[in-house]
Amino acid sequence: MVYAPTGHVAFAVLQSALGVLSTDSATPRLVRTIPLPAASLGKEGATGITLTHDGSELLIAAGSGAIVVDTAKAAAGAPGAVLGALTGAAGTSAIEVTVSPDDRYAFVSQEYGNAQTGHRGDIEVFDLRTAVRTGFGQAARIGSLTLGDAVVGTALSPDGRRLYATSEVDPSTPAGSKHGEISVIDLPTLESTPGKALLGSVAAGCEPVRVLPAPDGHTVWVTARGSNALLAFDADRLTTDPGHALLASVQVGTAPVGLVLVQGGARIITADSDRFHTAGATTGLTVVDTRAALAGKPAALGRIPTGAFPREFALSPDATTLLVSDHDSDQIQAIDTAKLP
Repeated sequence: MVYAPTGHVAFAVLQSALGVLSTDSATPRLVRTIPLPAASLGKEGATGITLTHDGSELLIAAGSGAIVVDTAKAAAGAPGAVLGALTGAAGTSAIEVTVSPDDRYAFVSQEYGNAQTGHRGDIEVFDLRTAVRTGFGQAARIGSLTLGDAVVGTALSPDGRRLYATSEVDPSTPAGSKHGEISVIDLPTLESTPGKALLGSVAAGCEPVRVLPAPDGHTVWVTARGSNALLAFDADRLTTDPGHALLASVQVGTAPVGLVLVQGGARIITADSDRFHTAGATTGLTVVDTRAALAGKPAALGRIPTGAFPREFALSPDATTLLVSDHDSDQIQAIDTAKLP
């Protein structure tokens, strides 16, 4: 899910369609759906969604790349909202998409890659501006960077110089291991020669799935789904002193996936999905005090109940409302951030 920058509108990916939500009241309302092109969806359908920094376009990860949608047309229900699709060559399991600070490049995480990547996950790079200008031809594809197994989450550093990516499994670990890693990628190099952009990778618990840098850029937070943990890393040490990069580990609920910083970074919330229906699981949202976590003190402040499989978040432009998608309940919840513990 993602909020439009103005207009009391949010968007949610509904597997084969884009949902347009009215957010002019406390409870979001689905006002329309926009079908997405079936040829671009792949086997898993549409997954992650992001907004360009200027707010003009939505990018939806799907199949071999990403579907590009005109934000204003989608919000208004105007025809021609779907502009086209970025089509890659390094996998058909796109799961997230991130856009460069200048909105020129799109970076799509291919969870499983293909034979070209040795069936390891990768980040596929597209020139978004060239795609829009030329009608979404193959000239828009720049290349890809192969990482670990099951590449999932991506996020930009606040200064726009690095891209962080999680791999659920480090390919150097023994077969059957669930130890994953976070990779640090040089953004300018990724935009020009993707295969040379990796700066380094660091162990990040069991099955790390989402990553989120703090607003000041000093700390990088990761949800380790298989460890039931929220991890904090020193952003500089990830490349200069990887053995000492881990700053904190907070036990949260079962199988955390999504994460979001609220209250100016004073709180971080994890979506504890219980994706695999574990006996005795703890699900819902865990609210964590970031300062206490980094100080090595008890940091879990409480839990907010949700429907089944809470997965992703969207924070309103004024930061007062947090939307939560409950994947297995087919619902969206709204949280008042002022009332958090």
